[in-house]
Amino acid sequence: MPSPWSVVFVDTSVLLQLIGMDGDEAARQIAAEFEARKAGGQRFVIPATAIVETGNRIAQHSSDRRRLAERLQFVLQAASAADPPRIIRAATLDPQFIQELLDGNSTGSDLVTLLGDGRLGTGDVALLVERDQFLRETAYVSADVWTLDRELKAYS
Repeated sequence: MPSPWSVVFVDTSVLLQLIGMDGDEAARQIAAEFEARKAGGQRFVIPATAIVETGNRIAQHSSDRRRLAERLQFVLQAASAADPPRIIRAATLDPQFIQELLDGNSTGSDLVTLLGDGRLGTGDVALLVERDQFLRETAYVSADVWTLDRELKAYS
């Protein structure tokens, strides 16, 4: 059983699967994993970065935009309900956030190096900044990142 002081940040890659961007079978698999994790006591943070990136991907999708948008709306409404297993993370793009982003957060490389090497995108680094700020600002003591992205997983 996970600690009640631990959360899991949901990456865009997982959120896209959950709403069915890659088809209903992939959505069922991620939904089943979500339910198993929830039953195991995990709590989930949906970071602002993942919400924005998911919305952008929906808008750029060649078909099914409305269906995908409705699914994202459902996930966000469920996450906004009282005491859900999901928490919506409010991020403020203030000078501190931008500086942590430019510094590459806890990756050991700055943003220019990460982008220039193709290791992580700005959204990935922003998610890591959100995670670390969340830990500093709340009573939670640990936060993992649930991602399907191999590079981001290395930093989670």
